[in-house]
Amino acid sequence: MADVTGVILAGGRSSRMGTDKATLLLDGVTMLQRSVDRLTPAVEELVLVAAPGRPLPEVTTDHPLRVVEDPVEGEGPLVGIAAGLEACRAPAAVVVAVDMPFVEASLLRALVARLEAPHRWVLPLAERRPQPLCSAFATSALSVIHEHLEAGDRAPMAVAADLDAYRMQSDEWTAYDPEGRSFLNVNTPEEFAALTDAAG
Repeated sequence: MADVTGVILAGGRSSRMGTDKATLLLDGVTMLQRSVDRLTPAVEELVLVAAPGRPLPEVTTDHPLRVVEDPVEGEGPLVGIAAGLEACRAPAAVVVAVDMPFVEASLLRALVARLEAPHRWVLPLAERRPQPLCSAFATSALSVIHEHLEAGDRAPMAVAADLDAYRMQSDEWTAYDPEGRSFLNVNTPEEFAALTDAAG
């Protein structure tokens, strides 16, 4: 049984980008493959969360891999997180959005290491802002997430209090990612162009 599952959220609408972010090429590699490669050293298995009816680009990995779909498209990342956690076989998971191509595996391992009772969610803060789409969950958090979804909550931060989220300050994670590049993401063609420059 795996100790840690890597969940990659690739089911967003990408409306501002105008094309599926998972298929974008950065240094000749799709954003999805890049996410798989970045997570692989920190996990024993991978779960890809896709939008319903939208095929993902092909990926290669030596790890066990499963693809699941959001039950409904466009319902937000908390629905995708729940779908990913449902497919996990490990007691812990790191959850990362597909548009964060510089995630550091060492940072992800540090997040998982901080998952201990009563904290079922480890949430890094970057520039004082929580980063729910680069965080670690105990898979036992799923029941709480389902309760919030049934109540109509769609924002990830809605579950923070009930999961006793541990907010990891920057002085805790900079040893693993001094520049905070793990939290860089892309939403528009202009941001992707800047990201391409940063990769060079």
